[in-house]
Amino acid sequence: MNNKKEYHLIWFQHLHKSAGTFIVNMAITNGELLFNKHNNGNPTNQEGDLLPIWEYNKIELLDFINRCEEAGVTFVATEYGSPDFEFLSNDPRITLITCIRDPKKRMISNYNYDYYSGYTDEKSIAEFIEVPNVYTSDNYYVRVFSRTTSIPLKKLTEFDFQMAVKNIGMFDITIKTGHNNLEKKLFESFGWDKLSNNNHSTFGDKWRIINLIKRLQFIRLINYIKQKNMVIDESCLNNRFDLDYKLLSMIIDSDVS
Repeated sequence: MNNKKEYHLIWFQHLHKSAGTFIVNMAITNGELLFNKHNNGNPTNQEGDLLPIWEYNKIELLDFINRCEEAGVTFVATEYGSPDFEFLSNDPRITLITCIRDPKKRMISNYNYDYYSGYTDEKSIAEFIEVPNVYTSDNYYVRVFSRTTSIPLKKLTEFDFQMAVKNIGMFDITIKTGHNNLEKKLFESFGWDKLSNNNHSTFGDKWRIINLIKRLQFIRLINYIKQKNMVIDESCLNNRFDLDYKLLSMIIDSDVS
């Protein structure tokens, strides 16, 4: 009798500022095995450099998955690019999962997080979104799922949108934030039963407070303690994510909640 447990790999497409770190920490808390060296779930080499698995061709991806199986790795995240979703979905060992947040709320959270973390000194979100970066781009979700994230960013086409629809439709589990059942969905899907207390939220981080003090940014510190939303005028976001909202409206899968 063969009692060997069937190998299974959770492949998490981490969308920036969409509860991704919370999910990675949930995986760790519940005993999933991550790559020997990783950065927030993203595999790295021994020197800490990210493995560009989103650039791997089919042969390289298969080799990587086989290496994960040999090492017993059960959870992998990709945040810095988009792998070959179709190839991954066709591998029976893999469960594709992602978590999506309201596009405007994600962008506002991205600005507040970067502003208080010292990653940007832009005084408004209007200035922030003009900096060339896929995370601050228009229709971020469509770019990720159509695999058009390269800088300089190109203008999206109808073909790109249809590719995004096709690729996100290959995911086994797509969760929307803003619901009380995020943890419940993870528990049901993977048999997890422990909560992580590290949600990587913008506010309430003592190290961020310490860093603001070190940088002598006392006004910013006071605003941080007050949990002040630094986005005063969000009109610059109007129509910026129309394709993203259209994509979300087309997700009919019962796994979306």
